[in-house]
Amino acid sequence: MKQIQWSGILTATLILFVAASCGSESGKAAKGVIDVESAVGKGRVVNLSEIASDIRYIPLETNAESVIGNVWNVKFSKGKIYVSDNKYTISIFTEEGKFIKKFSRVGRGPEEYVNISTFNINDSNGEIDILERTGRIIRYDSEGNFIEVINKLNQKTRPQSFVKISDFIVSGWYQTSRLEGEMEFKYGVTVYVDSLNILSEKIITNLSSMKTQQVDGGMAVYMRIDPPYLIKHKDEVKFMMAECDTIFGIDSKGQISDKYVIGYGKYHSPKDMDYDTHTNNESNFVSLSTAFSETDRFLLLIFNLRAMAPEPIERTSKGLDGKENITKNTNVYAIFDKKKGNLTFLNQPEKGSMGFKEDIKGGFPFWPRFTGNNGELINFRNALDIIMQAEENPENKFAVELASKLTENDNPVIVIVTAK
Repeated sequence: MKQIQWSGILTATLILFVAASCGSESGKAAKGVIDVESAVGKGRVVNLSEIASDIRYIPLETNAESVIGNVWNVKFSKGKIYVSDNKYTISIFTEEGKFIKKFSRVGRGPEEYVNISTFNINDSNGEIDILERTGRIIRYDSEGNFIEVINKLNQKTRPQSFVKISDFIVSGWYQTSRLEGEMEFKYGVTVYVDSLNILSEKIITNLSSMKTQQVDGGMAVYMRIDPPYLIKHKDEVKFMMAECDTIFGIDSKGQISDKYVIGYGKYHSPKDMDYDTHTNNESNFVSLSTAFSETDRFLLLIFNLRAMAPEPIERTSKGLDGKENITKNTNVYAIFDKKKGNLTFLNQPEKGSMGFKEDIKGGFPFWPRFTGNNGELINFRNALDIIMQAEENPENKFAVELASKLTENDNPVIVIVTAK
């Protein structure tokens, strides 16, 4: 990247947090090193049973009231499944998949929301907190009654995620602006009670995350946006930033510290990396996605191994110019054992499918997209996909049995894994 700098926001009650590098202000050594260099080339098929004790496949009830659109997010709290979709509606089901009700307050009134970026459920009382793309947080009780609006901290940022811990909020966001002919990307994590009570903050600025290209007489702009991804595990929040080789933790007092350092060794990304270099999957360097999950024992991570990927997946798609392009997906999933301190890359359990081998019930390869309030690992599968897979693999008795209970127009099947 061409330039990296740190900045902080000072308010009347700010506990100032400014760093000269990716490390935290405290200067404390990180808990551990995630040794990527030693793990490259040593992947293996990993059984789900190595990290989990149970897996449940839950077909969501389908009727005229319960039909949901494209799934955007799934939460699991106190025996209830909450599914948000592209219609900005949250559908609520029991943990057996029985439909309970739909929640929607879409509108432009003072007690309504325009859209949903993400949402959280309060375990203690079932309250629903919705984050708009504008950055407002609108709170409702378990019956959908309006409680309050929490206005966003910085009017120019685009919040992507938030979590509540103790009596404060943690927000992950990004901001774009033009600076001397380049697009400036600013990423940050802010820990705050309100706009006058910022507990801590970490910000990074990147000036080289875009590419412009002429297409049919017009200008196409390609951008790499990697906003910080927040996860809450027990009484701590963790996050990482794409520009840093560090996983950070936020404690119950709102203070940020280093937790793990990514040891790339000879596979470290080059300095002054431009867009083309970053997206070149034939290169010999490794980078880490900001999306990850955590269990009591493991961190579940996604790395782009590029030329070192042992099983790249090829996809054909049409570009903006209408031409077919063949792209390689060189992402590889990995687990880091926090107890033993070792990193293991996951080989594909089935050709073209990434994740854990589902050896508990004999189902499909699994990798989480969402996390429940008590650490459950969650994903979903569309009914039509399950039916097609059963037809293609009639020897898979589990898939055939599950497909026999579905029609192609049914709601998705939610998959919930209980980690060890």
